[in-house]
Order: sequence, then structure tokens, then C-alpha cells
Amino acid sequence: MSVVAELLEPFPFRQGDLEHSRLEEGVQHTLAHYARWRDGNPAAIGSHVEQYTAQLRAIAGRHTPAAALLRRVHPPRRRRELRDQALLELNYFGVYNLSEVPDPADVARGEVLARAHARTAREVVEGIERGRGVAGVVESLERRFPTLRGVAETRWLAERLDRLHRTLPETVVQAGAMGKVVRTLVGVLAIGGYDTRDAGRAAVREHLTRILPGAYAYGAAYAVIDDSFQDLPGEHMLPRERDRLHRLILRGLSTGGAIDPADVPDHPLAEEMHDLYGIALQVYPFATHRHLYHAAESMYLAQHRDAARRPDELRDGGLEAAYPDIFLKAGLSRVVANILGRRRLDDGFYARCLNTIFLSQFKDDLVDREEDRQAGRLTPFTHPGDGRTNPLLDLFAYDAYVVEQVYGGDPVAREALTGVGAIKLATHLCADPPGTLRLLDQYPVTPEIAGFLRTAAGVPRRVLPQLTTADLRLKREAAAVMGRRDPNSVDARTFVLDRLPRINEIVHNCHAQVNAAELAPILAYTMDGPAKRLRPALTLMLAEGLGVRGDMPESLLGAIELFHTASLIFDDLPAQDDATLRRGRPAAHTVFDEGSVQLAAISMLSSGFGMLARLDRHYPAHRVTDVVAYVGTVLGPQRLCRGQYLDLRYARDASPVTGEDILEMYRLKTSTMVEAALVPLLMLLDRPRVEIELVTRYADHAGIVFQARDDILDATASSEQLGKDSGNDVGKANLVRVYGLAQARRLMEQHRDAAVDSCAALPFDTRLLQGIVEHFAARGR
Repeated sequence: MSVVAELLEPFPFRQGDLEHSRLEEGVQHTLAHYARWRDGNPAAIGSHVEQYTAQLRAIAGRHTPAAALLRRVHPPRRRRELRDQALLELNYFGVYNLSEVPDPADVARGEVLARAHARTAREVVEGIERGRGVAGVVESLERRFPTLRGVAETRWLAERLDRLHRTLPETVVQAGAMGKVVRTLVGVLAIGGYDTRDAGRAAVREHLTRILPGAYAYGAAYAVIDDSFQDLPGEHMLPRERDRLHRLILRGLSTGGAIDPADVPDHPLAEEMHDLYGIALQVYPFATHRHLYHAAESMYLAQHRDAARRPDELRDGGLEAAYPDIFLKAGLSRVVANILGRRRLDDGFYARCLNTIFLSQFKDDLVDREEDRQAGRLTPFTHPGDGRTNPLLDLFAYDAYVVEQVYGGDPVAREALTGVGAIKLATHLCADPPGTLRLLDQYPVTPEIAGFLRTAAGVPRRVLPQLTTADLRLKREAAAVMGRRDPNSVDARTFVLDRLPRINEIVHNCHAQVNAAELAPILAYTMDGPAKRLRPALTLMLAEGLGVRGDMPESLLGAIELFHTASLIFDDLPAQDDATLRRGRPAAHTVFDEGSVQLAAISMLSSGFGMLARLDRHYPAHRVTDVVAYVGTVLGPQRLCRGQYLDLRYARDASPVTGEDILEMYRLKTSTMVEAALVPLLMLLDRPRVEIELVTRYADHAGIVFQARDDILDATASSEQLGKDSGNDVGKANLVRVYGLAQARRLMEQHRDAAVDSCAALPFDTRLLQGIVEHFAARGR
């Protein structure tokens, strides 16, 4: 780069600069160039902000009662306003999404970019509202892009969107992640529609059909990584699972190599990412699209660093030390979308795109400030400030910088950025006038910025519904409609993970109430460690299917987990399995003395019965008595204890053991604990005897499935994958030793099918119970 270019231009990014090791120089150059321009051009920034204010006043003026009356009596005025709004959005789509000022001929025709974006977004919203979800999205896409109608990819898309909707965590769905997925999907297709605007129908069909899977994969990856993987609390994904997924993502993006499913963490989000990676490789082979994977890797690393950054890490470099990663994750998002959606990119695209999109992040972070603060996310507007950096000024100043330095002062670019920018900001600022005015005290502002904020604070609330664009409405409506889902339709693992924090809290409260100071450390170690909590989760699944609303009594869920954990402690003891790992940590008897561990397990059993007795606060006393008697039988010498005895005998006795012997042992050891998580609720609710029998039959088969899968994993998986000792069954009687691996798998599948059949005979919703037994048969740990 020449010295003159270094002084006078933003960095001229090219395709070869997308590798993360080569991006830092360019980002630092552009940010330094921007800072010099910002400090030397206050008048240009002020004029740009004044255009923001003028745009906002014009928008507010169009929505006064008098203006509304005039539109009713003078329809041409309304048509002219709609046309002007559409043209504004079309130009913004070109500048922001395509990083080019649209050809005036295309804009004059209107049809081209409207087909690619504005009408697409509007009609998808209408389809979502009419179809109430996934079906509406696909129907709208087929209607808006007729060349997609009837292709196999749209049916595939419907299945993938439905699966993603059922897999994402509840908080992520409620926060609007599906709206982001749909907006990204539509955005890439709109780019593809623009790219083929002059092509024949066959060429358009071929191109849109080809990019559709990649467009979905990109939108879904946003929801999985940015909204879930990066932001979810630790309980939803264990640290070791996060680390493994992080390493796999980086390995895939940097090498394009195949990833063995056995290496993928046993987690629905990790499995979704593995599928998305496979989809991307199929449509965009690594050998010919290495630049795409370099861009995705660089964006992912920037997101990862930005999500992990703490305020104290910015002490020396100031808030501006965070700007490079914000720059990258914003700019590369549009780079990836255009690589996915367009057949070719001109030489100047990367420079225009990467040097432009940083402006959007400031607006997004200001709008999301309260949400980010509550979630503990560090952004320019949640950082406590360092006195050196003013993100509110940068919000407007970088906007002006893009117009002047990237687009050479182009008036179309200026009008597009200020017009749509004013709408996006006003949607937030006008809704909270006091909060908007507080910004005047929180940040040093220029007179022009102060004028814009005061104008926004004074816009009447009745104008708010009109402050929107097709893109914003698409995101909002899709998020609202798809932010609701039937809990019974959710992936069973997601159902468990969503409720894990609450179950952990209940379990902690229950064992904390046990008055055993000397045993407290053992209780805390065994009960508060990482656990799947499948047994209390089974109770909640059954409750959901039965339509039981409200919180389940804590004592029931706590007692179920106390019983289960006590059984695991006994199972690991040297006199039993002599295991060294449990739940990914050293087994309790290897950390504490064995005698004390045994006493802790006994205290869990006795405390669990005490908790069951307290159920009479919620249910008739005679039903509670029946439940206590029933659980005593399940845990006693004829059921659980007998199963454990048979396990020991078969391990030590040299006499032959049949497959039926092993199945009986599994029914007594494992099926009983599944049954004990389900039947008490039915008894407390006084459900018919036939339902209890069917649920008992389900538990019988589900327990065998769980234990058979354990046998298969013990023979095929590593200790790291399992979180407990592998090879523990060498020399012990199990289904793999008796039948061989292939027959053990067939037997497991037969019992899985029988469990599902039992569910089908029940008169209430059993999708969660069916889903969890299917997971038992497929789990990786």
C-alpha cells in the first residue's frame, strides 16, 4: 500500500485478506484512519447528524392526525409515501446488504430490488402470520420466489426449521432467535435474487435452489453460536462440552476436514452445528470456497473473543481495544452472506463491505443495551466507560465516515443510511423518552446529537407502530410468532436442559435442608456436581404431557434425585463396581473416606422418604401414604436392591448367565428408577390404573434401552466421552458379552419401539417421553 493510500483511504480489503491472521492489519488501519477522520471533520459529522434529525422529523410529520386524514382524502399522497419508503429501503438494501449503490435503472424500475427484498420481507411476514410458523415461512418463500415452488429443498427447509425450532433453548426462542434465522435466510435469498435479476427462469431456479441450504445453515448457525453457545449459562452446556465444540468448530472452518460424529459432544446444539457444517461443505466445497471458510472462521473467532471479554481486560487499551472484534464480527457477517448468495463478487466488494458494516453494530448495541446489561454482555454501551471513547459519537461519526470515505459522499448512500438509520434508532429511542434524555448526561454529545436525541424523545408514542421497515418487521413478526412453542413438541434433551437450572436449585435446597454437618461436604459434592437430572426431568415431562401447570412440589423432585444419587454412590463403591469416575469427576469414595460416603448415601435415602411425606401439603394424605409405600417397595429387597445383588453375583459367579438373566437384572436395577420417577405422580393425581400399567410398561422398556446403550458405550466409547469409566464391564455379564454388539443393538431397538408403543396407547401427550427414550437409544454418554 502506498504512503498516500495509507494516509487517505480506508484499508483496501481483498479476498486474500479474509484469513484471520491477515485481517488484523486491515482492521487496525481502518479504525486508525476513521479516528483521524472523526477528529478532523466535526462539521461533516454534524451535518450528517442533522440529516438524521431531518429524516426523523419528516417521518413523524407523516404520521400526525392531520397527515393521516389527508392521506385518506388524497390516496395519491399515500401511494407516493409508500413508493418513497420502498425506494429508501431498496437503496439501503443495496448500500448495506450488497455494499454498492444500486444502479439507478434498477431502482427506477423498482421491480428488481423490490422482488429481491422489500416485497419478499413483507410477504414472508404475512405468510408467517397466516401459517403461524414454519409452514408460513416456506409457503411465503415459494410464493415470493416461484422458482422454488415444488423443489425438494423447500420441503427439506421446512423440516430443518421445525427441528431447529424444537431444539433451541427456550430462552433463546423467546428472545427472538427464530426471527433472526428467518431474516438471515430471506436476506441471503434476496441477495441471490438480486444477483440473478437479469437471468432466465432456469438459471434463477438453479441458483436459488443451490443456495437455499447454505442460507438456512448460516441463519441457524447464528442462532446456535451467537444466541446459544456464546450466551447460555454454564448449566446448559458443561465447560468440557463447550471446549470440545469450540475446538471442533475451529478445526472444521480452518481445514474443511470431516468431523467424526463420535467426537461431537452429546448435546443437541453441538449436533445441530455438526449438521450445519456438513450442509455447508456439501453446497460450498472447501477446495473452491476456502475464502468463505476463512471469513466464517475469522468472524467466529471475533465473536468468541468478544463474548469472553471482561471489563477489566480493557483497562489498558480502553474501550477502543474491543472495537476490532466488533468490526470483524459485524463486517464479516455481510461478507459471508454475499459469498453465499452471489455467483461472483467484484474486486472492490470486500473493501466496501468490511469498511461499512461496523456502523450497524453501534445501533444494535444501543438498542439492546438493557438486554445486554441484564445478561452481563460487554458492549460499547454496557461498558462503564473510560473517558477516552464515546460510543454515542462513534455511532453517528462512523456512519458519516462511510458516506464520505467509502462511498465518496454519494447522496443516495447518505439518504439511505440516515433514513433507515433514523427509523431503527427512533424505534428504540421514542419508546423511552426519559432513557433517551439520560443519554445526554451519560455521554459527551455535540449540539447536533443532542438535537437528534431531543427530537426522538419528543416523537409521540402513537408514531411508534409506523417506525419500521420491511426488514425490521420481518424480524419482529417472525420472532413473535415463532417465539411461542408447545413444550411437548420440544426436543426432549432441550426440555431437560431448559429445566436444569431449576432442578439443580431444587436439589440443592433439598440436600441443604438435611441436618448433617459432618456429611454436608459429601452431600454437596455428590448432589451439586454436574448431572443430567434425568429422573426428576422425567417427572416434569410426564407432568407436561398431563397438562399439569404450575410448579411441581419441590419435595417430589428432590426426593427422586436423592434416591437416584444414593443408588449411584452405592454402585460406585469398591465392594460394588469399584468405579473411579462419576459425572465427569472422581467418584465420591475416591475423594472422601468410604465409610462416610456410605453414610451420606444412607442419609439421602432417609431424607428422601421424609420429603415424600411432606407431599400431604399438596395431595390427599392417603395418596401420599400409598406413594411412600410404593417407593419403599421399588427401592427395597424385591426391586432395586435385588437388581444390584444380581449384578454383583453375575460378576463374581463363574456359572453361565443368560440374556434373560441380564434383562431381569436391568429391569430391577434401572427400569425401577425410571418407574419411580413417573408412577408417583400418577398416583398422586389419582390417574386410572390402566395408565399406571402402561407407564410402568414404558419404564420397563426404557430402563432396558438405557442400560443396553450403556453396555454398547462401555464397549465402544472412551472415558472422556462417557464422563465415567469405560471398559468397566469387561469380565462382567452384559448384553454385549452375551449377544455381541450387533444383536445388543437390535435388542435395544426392539425395547425402544416397545416403549414408544406404550406411549402411543396412553390418552395424553407423550411426545416428550417418546423423545427421551429415543435419546436413551442414541446418546453418546
